[in-house]
Amino acid sequence: MRIRIKFFFVLLAFSLVPLLIITISSRQSITRLGTDLSQSARTHLTATISQDLIKSARVTANAISHDVASLKLSLQYLTSSVAYALASPDIPPEGPVYTPEDFKQPATAPPDLQMSWRYTRVTDGGVLMPSAISTHHPVVVVPAHQKDALRSQIQQLQMLTPIFEDIYSTNSTIAHRVYVGLKNGLHVSFPGHGHLAAGFDPRQRPWYIDTRERGELTWLSHTDSATQNVVFTVGLPIHDRQDRFMGVGAIDMLPGEFMKMDQLKTQWSQDTRAFLVIPETPPSKKDQKLEIIAQGNPLSENGEGPTEPDEEYFEFPDPAQHQVLLDAMQADDSGVVELPYKNKPSIWAFSRFQPPVDSALRIILIVPKSLVSSLSEQVGKNVLDHTYHIYRVTGIIAALLLALVLLVGWIGTRTILRPLEAMVRAWNRLSTGDFTVRLNERTGDERDILINAFNDIVPRLEAHWHLSQSMELARQIQRNLLPEKTPELPGLDLAGDSHYCDETGGDYYDVFKTGSPGEKCFAVAVGDISGHGVASALLMTTARAMIRSISILEEDTARRITLVNRLLFPDTTDTGDFLTLFYLEFDMAQRQLHWVRAGHDPAILFDPHTDQFSELTGEGMALGIEEEYEFTACAMPLGQTGQVIVIGTDGIWEAHNARREMFGKDRLRAVIRAHHHSDAHAIRDAVFKAVAEFTGPDQDDDITLAVIKVL
Repeated sequence: MRIRIKFFFVLLAFSLVPLLIITISSRQSITRLGTDLSQSARTHLTATISQDLIKSARVTANAISHDVASLKLSLQYLTSSVAYALASPDIPPEGPVYTPEDFKQPATAPPDLQMSWRYTRVTDGGVLMPSAISTHHPVVVVPAHQKDALRSQIQQLQMLTPIFEDIYSTNSTIAHRVYVGLKNGLHVSFPGHGHLAAGFDPRQRPWYIDTRERGELTWLSHTDSATQNVVFTVGLPIHDRQDRFMGVGAIDMLPGEFMKMDQLKTQWSQDTRAFLVIPETPPSKKDQKLEIIAQGNPLSENGEGPTEPDEEYFEFPDPAQHQVLLDAMQADDSGVVELPYKNKPSIWAFSRFQPPVDSALRIILIVPKSLVSSLSEQVGKNVLDHTYHIYRVTGIIAALLLALVLLVGWIGTRTILRPLEAMVRAWNRLSTGDFTVRLNERTGDERDILINAFNDIVPRLEAHWHLSQSMELARQIQRNLLPEKTPELPGLDLAGDSHYCDETGGDYYDVFKTGSPGEKCFAVAVGDISGHGVASALLMTTARAMIRSISILEEDTARRITLVNRLLFPDTTDTGDFLTLFYLEFDMAQRQLHWVRAGHDPAILFDPHTDQFSELTGEGMALGIEEEYEFTACAMPLGQTGQVIVIGTDGIWEAHNARREMFGKDRLRAVIRAHHHSDAHAIRDAVFKAVAEFTGPDQDDDITLAVIKVL
C-alpha cells in the first residue's frame, strides 16, 4: 500500500475521532448556549420593560397633571362666569331652551343632534349603544313647577353656552361633560342630551354633595346617571360676591380617556391596567391601605357594558406583598415592583403626580409578566433555531475539511486572538484603576492601531481621573464652607444658600457672630467674586477667612470692611479680580441695623404693613480695587414684625431665559411680595424655583440668596 494512502488513512483516523468529539460537544454547547441566551434575554427584557413601564407611568402622570391644571383653570373660569351672570341685573333676551324631554322628540330636539359612540349607554337588553348629543346646545333641567320663577336664571345660564363650548373644546381629549347645578335645583349640562332620568335633581348627586360639603376643588369617582358609565368628576363650588354658596360647577371625565388607556394599551397590551390610588387608613382597619380613586377600565370583562369599580382598596393574599408596594411608594417618587394581580404574576410601575394634583396621589400601571415570558420564549426559540442551523452548517463544513481545516483554524485562531486577549486583560487591569498597564504586542497589521490607541489613551484617562477627583474634592470643600445649617438668631428668621453653575463658584454667603459689644450682634454677608469656577472659588475662600477673622474685632462695621479690603488687595492686584460684598450687621439688643455696601447691589427691604419696597443703599466700591479706600457704614432701626430683607447676587436678576430676557428685580420683588407671609426658607425656595422655571435647565452664573425676616 502506498504511503500516501497510509497517510490518508492515518489522517482520516486522526481527523474522525476529533470530529466526532467536536460534533457531540458542540451540540451540547450549542444547546446550553441557546438556553443561556434565552434566560439572559428574559432577564434583560424584564429589566427593560420595567424601566420602560416606569417611564410610561411618569409620562402618564405628567400628562394627567397637565390636564388637571387645565381643568382647574377651566372650572375657575366656569364658576366665575356663572356667578357673574347670575349677579347681573340685565335679563338677556329669551333664546331656545332644550329640556331632556325636548331631546327625545325629533320635532323639538336641537338641529345638530347626532349619535356619538363616545357617549355610550346600555339598553335594557344589555346592548351597548351610542347616545344622541348636541355640541352646540346644552340641556337644561328645571325643578318641577318653577320654570316661570327661574326664567331669568335659565336665560342667564343659557347665554353662557359659548363658555361651555370653549371649555369643552379646550379640554376635548378628556372632558366628557361640563355642567352646573344650582342650589335651587336648576341644572345645565353640555353637550346637551336627553338621557337624564325623570325627577333628576343635581342636589342629590355625589359630585354636588361632596363639593358643597368640602367647599373647595373636589375629586371623586361615581356613576353617570345618564349613561351608567363610571366617570371621574372634578367639582368647584360657586359663590356670589358675598361668598354665599350658589351651586357647583363640574367636569366629568371617562377614566379610560383621563388615564390615557388607549395609548397605554397600544404601547403595552390589552391586559394593561391603570389605577389612581392614595395611601389611606380605612375606618374599620388600623393598617394603611391603597385606596382606589379611579381605574382606567370602564368596561366589564365580558364587554357587555360599564360597571362600577369592584374594589375600594387593593387587596393582597399576602400582607407582605402589600407592604412591599407601600414601602416602595414611600421610598421613591416612581419605581417598579413585581407582584401578583388577580393571581397572575405582574409588573407594577408607579409614579407621583406633579402639582396641582395631590402629592399623595399615585398612578399605578400593571402589565402581566406573561408579556415578558412570551417575548423571551420567542427570543429563545429564535436563538435555538439559529444555533441549530449553525451547528448543522459547521458540521458539514467540518466533515468536508476534516483535520486540515481544524488544524489551520486552530492555529490561525490562536495566532489572531493572542493580541486581542492581551488587550482584554489590559482593559480589565485598567478598569480596576491600574494606570501603569501598557501593551507591548506587535502584529504588523491594523491591530497595531488598537494597541497604539490603548497606550496613548491610558495616560490621558489617568490625568482626567485625577482632575475629576480634585474637582470633586474642591466642590465638597467649598460646600462645607457654607453654613452647615441655618443658625437660630433671636428675633430673626434666616435662610440662605448658594447654587453654583460649575463644580465650584465665586459666590459667598455666611452668617456669624461679630465682635461688636453685646451678646446679640450677628452679621450676614453676601458677596460675588468676578467670574466663576476654581479661581473664583479660591479667592472666595480667602475672602471668607479674612471677613470672619476681622469680624471678631471690636471695631465698627465700616472699619472691619476697610481692613478686609487692605488684606485682600495684594491677592487681586495681579489678576484684576475683585469682590462685591454686602455686609449687614444686626444689633438685636438695640434693634439696629448697620451695613456696608462694597460695590454690591443694595439689599431689598419689604414692609408688609405698607406693602412698599425700599433698598439698603450706601456708598462703597468693590473690595480688592483700591487699597486705601475708606468704607462708610449706614444704619437704621430694625423694622416691625414681618419685615423681610433680601440680599442676593446678580445671578438672580441677570438670569436669562431662552429668549435672552432677564429675570429682573421686578420679578424678584413680585415673588417676595407673594410669599412674604411665609417663613424665610419658603421665601428663599420660592425665589430659586421662580428663577429655575424662568431660565430652564441651563444656569449661566452662580446664584446666592439670603432672606431675613423679622419675628
